[in-house]
Amino acid sequence: PIFPEEKVRSSTWTEPLYGSGAGSGFDHVLLQGNHEGVKALDPPQSNELKQLNVYWDEDEVFPESRLASQVEINDKMDGMVVYVPDRIVDDIP
Repeated sequence: PIFPEEKVRSSTWTEPLYGSGAGSGFDHVLLQGNHEGVKALDPPQSNELKQLNVYWDEDEVFPESRLASQVEINDKMDGMVVYVPDRIVDDIP
């Protein structure tokens, strides 16, 4: 499922912003939480959190969980450890 980012335009109008934000939850990574580069990142948007919770079980999502496609790499991340969890089984008929 794709959950587009939404922009609240007024109390009665919320516009879906297709093409913005995370497109799926398959690119889940765990970032080294106390690393200086991670602290410099913007927090995850609601769309990213929705994708993580839809694609991954509750016991597989942690405070350090992010979608790789939503992480903007910065020079402070040099030497940071990134854990890539086992892939979601998506080829079962």
